[in-house]
Amino acid sequence: MYLGIDPGRQKFGWALGGAEGTLVASGIVPAEELEDFALKAARSCKGCEEWLLEGELPEDGKIAKVFCGDGTGHARFVQELACHFEVELVEELNTTLEARRLYWDMHPPRGLRRLVPLSLLVPPRCVDDLAAFCILRRALAAGAIE
Repeated sequence: MYLGIDPGRQKFGWALGGAEGTLVASGIVPAEELEDFALKAARSCKGCEEWLLEGELPEDGKIAKVFCGDGTGHARFVQELACHFEVELVEELNTTLEARRLYWDMHPPRGLRRLVPLSLLVPPRCVDDLAAFCILRRALAAGAIE
């Protein structure tokens, strides 16, 4: 399992995925709970259920490596996560736009909303977790794992 992180000042997104680039689980955590998140993720992925938005957490998911976006406030995230995991920085330019498209791929609009072009629709929730998944996919596509 690999963990992608989309850092931010108020909150951060996380996404857990396999080496083949599939989304296993994702969620959003208030930034002040970073230390608690890192401890729970290091012990067992199952401990992160309180922040889960997409997917299901594996019972025995061990995180092999963390890929953190290089955007807003990333230094604090790298410092905290490096206490528990191997961390690598990844370019995060335009991951929020990718995450919006991904949200609509995962949750196609219904009713009259399906007639509106996707580029004009705003997801009904924050997509920082899916931006973290985009960061993770970029790292995997670049061959960041051995």
